[in-house]
Amino acid sequence: MRNMAKALEPSGEVRFQGLTVNEFSSGYDFSQAKSAGIEAVVLRATAGDDYTDARVSIAAQRVQEAGLRLGFYHYLTAENEEEARAQARFFAAAITGYDYALRPAMLFETLNGLSFDAANRIALAFLSDVESATGVAPVIYTDAESASLLWNRSIAERFPLWVIDESGGDAPMAGDSPWKGWVGWQYRRSLDPLCKSGGTPVSRFTAGMLTRQIVPPTPSEPSIGSDQKLICITVALGDTLSGIARLFGTTVDEIVRLNAIANPNRIYPGQRLYLRVAQTVPYPCCDAYTVRRGDTLSGIGARFGVDWRRLASINEIANANLILPGQTIKLGLCD
Repeated sequence: MRNMAKALEPSGEVRFQGLTVNEFSSGYDFSQAKSAGIEAVVLRATAGDDYTDARVSIAAQRVQEAGLRLGFYHYLTAENEEEARAQARFFAAAITGYDYALRPAMLFETLNGLSFDAANRIALAFLSDVESATGVAPVIYTDAESASLLWNRSIAERFPLWVIDESGGDAPMAGDSPWKGWVGWQYRRSLDPLCKSGGTPVSRFTAGMLTRQIVPPTPSEPSIGSDQKLICITVALGDTLSGIARLFGTTVDEIVRLNAIANPNRIYPGQRLYLRVAQTVPYPCCDAYTVRRGDTLSGIGARFGVDWRRLASINEIANANLILPGQTIKLGLCD
């Protein structure tokens, strides 16, 4: 049996804190929560294959009006892989249209007599289908004991961990977990004026909980030199970032930064990647960028070494704070 006395550390710097809310705990004043240091709220959107939380749309509106990051989780009740896929479709459809900034989450608390192997197969079916439907790898929202004893390494290698440990320690005691670290840790603290008996469940989150990694818009980001250009390639079956980097004379870190890749070990056939390469590389320059959820004009500019004001001018964007997923942005690097 795995050791339950070992602490699990965060996967990176803790960047913000959040609340988890369902319709039975949706009476929070989110503006007051923000003043108490809360920056995100994760709402239960759905449970099973036909239940949507009655207040989720109202709560989502209130969360965003308070200026907080929004996220959603699903309570999984499937007993086989087919049911898991149906629930994944149901969950993904329910959160489509919301501008959520946090990864979708799966809570799978009750095994109902399932073996550990069966539970992992069911969870994998759900998580994979949610990832396919949303384009974002979801997190596993689970207690510390399950993180240590239930979930297998193949799950942990693909999907981040949001661990629940409200025992009062300085870190979640997740034992010999297959995860190397957590992107979220739910604990309890007094959160006045939201304080309830025993404190309020609050989560610490790293940037890994976000649908898009935090890319600070600093002027120090490297720009395209006269001896370089930006190109686009399509990932083929069997490609790896290290192989692509060697082939085009760049680095894995540069490809990860330029494309805001959350997991360098996960790229997909058909995926489009931007590369900064020498002018002599026989590929045409490519500077059309499609906005994704969570993008900002300053963030796009920082990644590609273009001032956001220039992007606004080139694309005739009147409001630099308003860009939409699916919108095409010309970077002005191929002129």
